Amino acid sequence: MIKAIIFDLWETLGTKNIGISKTLRNKFNIEKTPDFLIKYEHAIQLKKFSSQDELSKSFLNHFDIELLKENIDFVVNTLNQGITKATLFDGMYELMEKLSKDYKLGMLSNTTFFESQVPENLKINHFFEAQVFSWQIGSIKPSFKAFEAICSKLNVTPGEAIFVDDGEKNVLAAKEFGLKVIQFRNIEQLKEELKKYLVDF
Repeated sequence: MIKAIIFDLWETLGTKNIGISKTLRNKFNIEKTPDFLIKYEHAIQLKKFSSQDELSKSFLNHFDIELLKENIDFVVNTLNQGITKATLFDGMYELMEKLSKDYKLGMLSNTTFFESQVPENLKINHFFEAQVFSWQIGSIKPSFKAFEAICSKLNVTPGEAIFVDDGEKNVLAAKEFGLKVIQFRNIEQLKEELKKYLVDF
């Protein structure tokens, strides 16, 4: 019996409307290696930085870029564009409103401390009984630690929850962990796939 639905934030519930990592990679001529995104996430999403400047310096240090003021400011400004431009996908607010009447909703996101304010800005925090961000637990999806943390907060077993994420590696890991999974592509596809799990949807 499904008791909870766990959502990824970025490119699932909504979008920053700017490719932060791509913008930074292009600006600083960082090679697009297979491990680039992992290095990027570990540089800025694993701890609560005291300031955006501190986060920026961590990013620059991880990629051996000079700690010049203009470089620090560029990272901060790029990050803030993602925060201020972020929007929900059309129909997502209404879907969460409907689901929250019958199920516990959770959010599990690899994101920075500063970007985790976006759900409040978008006025969706009230839908979620639990939110787990990578900077809170010092762990990045697709680690089992992340899935354990959100299931614990929602007080459900993996088999009682559906995990919705746009990333294939996250969905595959969540399935291995024991969660029901849906790889998000668009709102209509999500609604159709939810019908497979939710008899009353």
